[in-house]
Amino acid sequence: MEQLQKPKTFGEILDYTFSISKKNFGPLFLTLLIIFAPLYIFDYLFMVLSGISLFRESSGGGFAEGVLNNLDTAAATQELVANNLGIGMEILYLLVSTVLAIIIYPIAQASVIVATSKALKDEAWSKGQAIKGAFSRFWPLVASTALVGVIFGAAIFTGFLLFGVLGGVSFARDGFGVGFIMSMILGLVFLGAIAFFMTKLSMFFGAIVFQKVAPGFSKSWKLTKGRFWSTFGLFIVFFIITMLLTSIMEGVSALLLGGSLFGRILTDLASIITTLFMMVGYTVLFFDLKTRNEADDLKDMIASYKES
Repeated sequence: MEQLQKPKTFGEILDYTFSISKKNFGPLFLTLLIIFAPLYIFDYLFMVLSGISLFRESSGGGFAEGVLNNLDTAAATQELVANNLGIGMEILYLLVSTVLAIIIYPIAQASVIVATSKALKDEAWSKGQAIKGAFSRFWPLVASTALVGVIFGAAIFTGFLLFGVLGGVSFARDGFGVGFIMSMILGLVFLGAIAFFMTKLSMFFGAIVFQKVAPGFSKSWKLTKGRFWSTFGLFIVFFIITMLLTSIMEGVSALLLGGSLFGRILTDLASIITTLFMMVGYTVLFFDLKTRNEADDLKDMIASYKES
């Protein structure tokens, strides 16, 4: 509790993230592996049915293309299924994998959040406790995550539509030079707005897990009040670190195993590690914001999961 009640600096949040990730790496990794197993097994089954090599298969485009294919594993598997099994199996793969992803990803992330909250207090926890705590908020997590996806998907679509229309008008009316500058300004404004709202609403997930609210937007907005830039900066740092880890492991996979089944397995293991790190960092950040903005409610919030 003393760790949770003390506001942390930017560097301390990163330090706690690395420390907790390292100390609890094994149990957290196994927890995520258990949760992701159905999705991974389903993917591997379709890859085997598509005739993919087990150990080594050239992607046909060299090392760089192999890395890019590994970065978008879902699209690569879909293309493999479409080319080898036909459109019917492709539709089946898309439907089932989408449903599994909608269910599994929120639960996996919430499990790490629950486990990390206990690790912050230096309490013992088990994989079963973490998974049970996540499933106790199953419907609010899945529904709210889907809602966020719809909202930002619609916002991005609308933004690109307006960007295209206004940019085209500017090019036609003012010429290439002015049109290009206006397009750049519009693009930056659009990206800035998306980044702002994503950051302000980013704590909705933690609020759903610990504060029994849904979709948690207002809680997230309050938690990030006065802390936008530090929150945004930490997300950028987390993103850079996870991208470096992902690029290294997926580069090794592409170099040694190509587009084979075992190459995909190595890629999925890398994804588990980056998910683990990101969600530990997210949890540390969530509690820091909670301490700064709603310190009086912190003890009650933690106590609600003490027996989970």
